[in-house]
Amino acid sequence: MGEMTFEQGMEELERLVRGLEAGEMSLEESFQAFERGIHLEKALKKMLEEGDAKIRVLTEEGERAMRGEGQE
Repeated sequence: MGEMTFEQGMEELERLVRGLEAGEMSLEESFQAFERGIHLEKALKKMLEEGDAKIRVLTEEGERAMRGEGQE
């Protein structure tokens, strides 16, 4: 799977959940959908954590700049 955006991952995960809830998949298809859903959940969680870390860094840098720290 190439580079996936967060939105694309969420859309796929939602489709998988709807498919599983509909109960129209075979047992094998359900297992595959569940496995794919777990993979997506982990990838999406990692994206959120990375985004959160970026925001924290930018916020800290902005706060230091506003206080005049780090300026020579």
